[in-house]
Amino acid sequence: MLNKILSDPEPYEISIADLKILEEEIFPINEALQKVFGSEKDLKLNAIKLAIGSTYTDYVTIGENDLIRFDVKPTLNGLNEFIKENKESILGFLDCEYISEEGNVIYLNCSKKNVSENIYSIKLLILASMQQRGFFLQQEHKYYGLQLYIIIESRKPNENKLLEFLKELNIDWEVIFFRRKLAIHDWTEIECERNSENLKSFLRGKYDTLNYFDVNNIIRLIVKNQLPFKVADKMASLLYKMKSERASRFHDRKYNEIAYQDDQLQQDEYSVTLKKAEVAAAAKLACAYLGIHNKINFDRDISIDEILKYQEELSNI
Repeated sequence: MLNKILSDPEPYEISIADLKILEEEIFPINEALQKVFGSEKDLKLNAIKLAIGSTYTDYVTIGENDLIRFDVKPTLNGLNEFIKENKESILGFLDCEYISEEGNVIYLNCSKKNVSENIYSIKLLILASMQQRGFFLQQEHKYYGLQLYIIIESRKPNENKLLEFLKELNIDWEVIFFRRKLAIHDWTEIECERNSENLKSFLRGKYDTLNYFDVNNIIRLIVKNQLPFKVADKMASLLYKMKSERASRFHDRKYNEIAYQDDQLQQDEYSVTLKKAEVAAAAKLACAYLGIHNKINFDRDISIDEILKYQEELSNI
């Protein structure tokens, strides 16, 4: 009723999460953090709202700022001590923040910056996503589902302390890195195959010697023959190496005549546009290399002899 009469009603319902979530899921993470990085590395409490009362229809709420006024240290250790001392009167913790851009309802937000030399920060979030509500209704037969996120910003993905921390949490880091690598590759492939503009951006970003016309000719051939992303990537790789090899030979030939600057060489390498026959030769080799037996249709003005000549050049790179 209260939500309806507000001038700016909140786009979600008030809900209370069980304290066992903090006791069994969150506080052990903080203990593991302190065990690995030192007792002073206590996660800072950024946002939480506790329900204090006798029943779920008769309670008041206190937030992280209220805890500070009660002389509670604004960290997970401080929250843990407060809960232990007042457990009988604490019903649970509520939604405390709504992120409208993401549709996320935040229940807990805590973090620690400058954890080690290579780890910039570790952040814990408990949230309910509006986008996931349908999933929980269908799979879990629950109206609401909370999700725990551990967000780590690290300079090195295989930093020893980070791996030790993950081990303390019983997380198989090898599986995580393997799945992450596969997920990034799959995501790139899917996005490039569904939209040629994405493929264009990917090729131009990865192969800097291929100019606008080179990339357009590759994509034109890929789209015309409905070839997969892997072929486009292999074609671009072959043509990139060919242009680099030619530029290197050109530099060696002209070295005694004129002193060329590296940036001028890069500019010449980029500005020379590949022939359509060279692109066609790269397509045939890429398909052969990947075991794709599709018949490739080329423009009528492309000479078969030229394609064979450039195939041989590409094969010898």
